[in-house]
Amino acid sequence: MLVWQKWLFLCVMAVFLSACSSNKSPKKSRAKTTVSKIAPVRITHLQQQQASGELMLHSMSLVGTPYRFGGTSRAGFDCSGMVQYVYKTALGVALPRTARDMASAGIRIKKDRLKIGDLVFFNTNGKRHSHVGLYIGNGQFIHSPSSNGVIRTNLLSDKYYAQHFDGAVTYFIK
Repeated sequence: MLVWQKWLFLCVMAVFLSACSSNKSPKKSRAKTTVSKIAPVRITHLQQQQASGELMLHSMSLVGTPYRFGGTSRAGFDCSGMVQYVYKTALGVALPRTARDMASAGIRIKKDRLKIGDLVFFNTNGKRHSHVGLYIGNGQFIHSPSSNGVIRTNLLSDKYYAQHFDGAVTYFIK
């Protein structure tokens, strides 16, 4: 294998192994850093029960769409890009871009309080909230994982996701 082929292979593998986290650690510097605050997202113009049908319809229409790191369109999505797209197209609600920021903008809820349209988070690469999915009921969620390369549904009780579950949020005011 030529040197440039090895380099290309390593770059491609790094992208696949990075999951869908677009959370990047800031480089340490001696300069004072500013912590950005994420504005809370609160949906008050719709009841969650009304919105859930639209969220389901839009998210399920994406099943089979390819995974694309940094993707935010039907050409390909990463996990947070898919969730952001579904909320925008289904409800006209703008969400933050990263899984970590989506978690910060929501209202924390317990797993046993999940309703359709709530977000579920996972620690897939050693960082909190590094992966996000949309809860679709019956213990299932839809997401865009890098493994298997397409948007799909999984059970929260699947061994991998149960072990890596990292919390849930809602944006709906009850």
